[in-house]
Amino acid sequence: MKGAKFTLIAGALLLTNSLAAQEQPSLVSRFLDRLELRQSFGSAGTRNSPVRFQITIPRHAETSYLIDGGVGIPVTNFKVGNSLTMEGKIIGEYHRNTLIDEEQHNWQTGLSGTLRTNIKRNNALTTFRQWFFTPTLKFSRNLRDTASALLFNMDAIPFRSGDKGLNLNTYTVRGNRKLIQLFALNPGVEFQHNFSARQDDNNGTIFRPLVKFQYALAGNRLKESPVEMISPDKTWEASFDYTARYAVLNSTAVEEDFTQLMKAGVDYYLLTRPLRISFGVSFNYGSDPALGLKKQHFYLATFSLQK
Repeated sequence: MKGAKFTLIAGALLLTNSLAAQEQPSLVSRFLDRLELRQSFGSAGTRNSPVRFQITIPRHAETSYLIDGGVGIPVTNFKVGNSLTMEGKIIGEYHRNTLIDEEQHNWQTGLSGTLRTNIKRNNALTTFRQWFFTPTLKFSRNLRDTASALLFNMDAIPFRSGDKGLNLNTYTVRGNRKLIQLFALNPGVEFQHNFSARQDDNNGTIFRPLVKFQYALAGNRLKESPVEMISPDKTWEASFDYTARYAVLNSTAVEEDFTQLMKAGVDYYLLTRPLRISFGVSFNYGSDPALGLKKQHFYLATFSLQK
């Protein structure tokens, strides 16, 4: 793994603070309020990974860097019948990592949706349940393999929030409410159609069922009610993420059957409002075919940004 000696974060924080101070919000400030930053828009899980930055500028060698993130702008929100609500956003992602053995260089753009069922409550109004579905359609360009693709993916996300028991896809408060944890287990599907590949045999269709597992333990700065823990004010977080995929249909010449991606890391939050800025270290193992990340293992020390 290549070392990292110098890290940079864009001055988005200063810009946001300046705009927030205005009594009458401008068009730019309203745009920034709606802007979403995260690592990828393939899922609408509660614990979305942040944008990650790292750059190394040696004196007598090429610059190396990591840019791993995306932006989204909500454009619509409407009811579908009596029991569903649909939210849609325009998204763009850029994933490039020159710090690892098998370099990654991929960009994507498209539409991301979140389909929500109505909330179901128990008689005592102490438990809330809901389902989220996340249809996402993107054009993807892998500049390492010079291949283009249409990607469709969707996760099915069960949500549970209650006073007792383990919640799903939202934080559960423990002890004196300064310690919180998150558990998620979400099935999903990926559909990838390659075209314009350098080698014609790599064109074709791949269909992958998948499952995602997340667990996080974090420190919480605020003592809020458990039902308000969807967006806690975290001081630190230890997390484990695991995704398993299997290509049940593959008409390309790319050899792919079972793939997995595992990440274990610790983050310390430097700022949580109005943006979340953190510094963290992580161990990463596996691959993500849809993002052009080839199978390998590596360590990362990064600054992260999320809104």
